[in-house]
Amino acid sequence: MAESVTPTVADRLAAAEELLAGTVTDAGGLWSRATVWLLRIALEQAIDRLWADVAPPLARCSMRAQLLALEPHVGAATAARIAALWATLSRAGHHHDYELAPTVVELRGWYDDTVWLVGELDHARADIIA
Repeated sequence: MAESVTPTVADRLAAAEELLAGTVTDAGGLWSRATVWLLRIALEQAIDRLWADVAPPLARCSMRAQLLALEPHVGAATAARIAALWATLSRAGHHHDYELAPTVVELRGWYDDTVWLVGELDHARADIIA
């Protein structure tokens, strides 16, 4: 039986970058929403890593509760940015017939924000571990 491998945050961000760069040609018209979902999962996975070191029971709470609990660990401004990005990615990831898919400019901005915020979560995690 093959062993299951969970992609890392870096793997997910690399896959999102490939979709944005257009190097994945078999994604068809789904590439923009796939990028959104990769970014959201990468952000959630980075939050999970923080909770694994700080407060493992929080990982079992809803994401909204986890977002509320971030402030003491990353600061108010960063916690607010993480919550706003997560909400934006959540909304953009769901298809609505009356909305256009996210643009490349929007996706690139969300990608850059995700990379920066994952870095902030990793710094907070490193500070706690040290």
